[in-house]
Amino acid sequence: SGWLLVTNAHTDESLSVRYLTNAGRWIPSALYRLNHLFRCHYDDRVKSIHPRLFVLLDQIHTRLDAGKRPLELISGYRSPAYNRLLMSRGSGVVGRSYHLKGMAADIYIPGVSLEKLRDEAKQLQAGGVGFYSQFVHVDVGPVRYW
Repeated sequence: SGWLLVTNAHTDESLSVRYLTNAGRWIPSALYRLNHLFRCHYDDRVKSIHPRLFVLLDQIHTRLDAGKRPLELISGYRSPAYNRLLMSRGSGVVGRSYHLKGMAADIYIPGVSLEKLRDEAKQLQAGGVGFYSQFVHVDVGPVRYW
């Protein structure tokens, strides 16, 4: 659809933004705003998010017919410092996470089961899909599941 409706669960910021033109061109100002929303909440570091991730999130949201319910972002970009902190807590975080590359998001959609969210993401075969108790991890790396 070219639109994203996302809420950052850590900062409580929301963004409803058109990121693609009707001709399929990226809208730089929208990508800038999305990059800021997807920043590392631990130290406010911003990184350019791979635009394919926005397309993937948009496809998932559309296929689930989520309407006005936002994608809730648990984790987008993770700074190296924050990733190290999470690794030290033994929370299953990996050292070469796609979050560090701006290529991953941990998400949920209120009112949509995590199982359904995971299954839709897997059907797209657009990257990695991880299933957790509170969220689904999606990335635009190689296709793989856990």
